Parts: sequence; C-alpha cells; structure tokens
Amino acid sequence: MIPLVDTHCHIGFESYDEDREAVLERAREAGVRHCVVVAVDAPSAVQARNLARQHPGFCVATAGLHPNEPDVADETTWAALVELFEEGGFVAVGETGLDLYRDTNARAPQEVSLRRHLDLALARDLPVVLHCRDAFEALAEVLADYRGRPLRGVLHCFTGGPDDLPALLEAGLHIGFGGITTFGNAEAVRAAAREVPDERLLVETDAPFLAPVPRRGKRNEPAFVAHTAAFLAELRGVDAEHLGALTTANACALFGLGESPSA
Repeated sequence: MIPLVDTHCHIGFESYDEDREAVLERAREAGVRHCVVVAVDAPSAVQARNLARQHPGFCVATAGLHPNEPDVADETTWAALVELFEEGGFVAVGETGLDLYRDTNARAPQEVSLRRHLDLALARDLPVVLHCRDAFEALAEVLADYRGRPLRGVLHCFTGGPDDLPALLEAGLHIGFGGITTFGNAEAVRAAAREVPDERLLVETDAPFLAPVPRRGKRNEPAFVAHTAAFLAELRGVDAEHLGALTTANACALFGLGESPSA
C-alpha cells in the first residue's frame, strides 16, 4: 500500500463527532500513515491535541488562529494560544495567514496575527502552517521581511498559479496540494503543481472541506488524500508509489514525524 500523509485536516470538527473513529480507520486502510490535525483557534487546538494523545503517532496537532477568526488580533486570545504552546503537544504553529476573499480591508488585523505566528514558529523552531486566499501579493510582502531567517512550513491548499510560487519557495515553504487541484477549473493550480520542486511537495485534504474528484461534493476525509496523490502523480508524470514515498518523506521531515505511526 502506498504510504501517505494527510498534512492538513480538521478531523476535530464536529462534523466527525458521529463517526470519527471510523474515519480514522478508513484513513489507515487507504495507506495514510499520519494525519496533521490543524487548529483554527484555541478550542480546536485543544481538540487536536486530544486526538494526538488518543492516537499517538498517527495523529499530530497544531495550534493557531485562522485569519478569518473574528478575534484574530486580540491580545488575550493570542496569550491563550501561547499558553497552549507552553503546555506542549504541538508539531506546528497555525493555521495562520491572510484571507482577503470577503474583505479586502481585513489585512491589518490578519497581518498582526500572521507576524505573531511567524515569530512564534521561529522562536520555538517549529514549522508554520499558512493559509492564503486572494492575498498572495500581500503574503509575499510579509514573507520578504523574514528573508534570511530559518523559516519553514507549508502554504496549504494552494490556490494560486506558477507566478505565486517563487516568493513562497524562497521563504522556505513547502506547497500543499489538495482536492482543488483535481477540479476542472483549476488549471493554474495544476500548472503550479507541475513546477513545485520534489523536495517541497506535500498532499493534503483540508477535510472536511474540498473533497477531490471523484468525491467532490461529499464530506472530505483523510482517506481521500489518496485520490489527490494519484492525480498529482499522473500530472507530474511519475508513478503513484514514487509520489507517495516522496510526499511522505517530505511531510515526516517537515513535521518531525516518524516513518510509521507508533499506534
């Protein structure tokens, strides 16, 4: 079975409350070695850490504030998140980033939060998980201020095109591709997916969102990362085993995962 890592999922969300264990079992059966359970706020970070403790080695947790959170720049909210990192149990900082899809005036508070996350990731020597929607130019400007510093992480659920890649790669980021890559109207994303260097390529689901073809329109889940991986392999002209081994090695190195789950 081809080994895979779902580098971005939200299986702590309530949409899995009725069948979470079955979802995780299906992931294992599909070849998934690890699930990176990503937080969008402090409560979801606690939930992600609980899942990591319940499934050691298979689930790992992040902690962060999604840019669309209403209190994204609130100092008390940020302090609570920092306290979680003091307690430990997280492999990455985020998700954070910039999202100007609905409100182009939202950049200022989002950028405050983004810089806090980037600084925390550097201080704790952890990777950062970045979200970007309709904000690649703005994100590049922020990342330019960190040039020369040992930043590492992933721009998850990539929605841009080839022209958006250089600033991200120069910043030391991996690029995560999910179900959008399989959508018929995502030619720019596919063009970028062909160009990402082998050592920076990751696969993900962003579950429960954005299920790939042929599951589009359904609730996404980590097992479906196999569809995206197979699609990417064909897109890049390599066999599925090679793509799986490559992206799994990349994920394990970035997030400090073992080669296989301990439980």
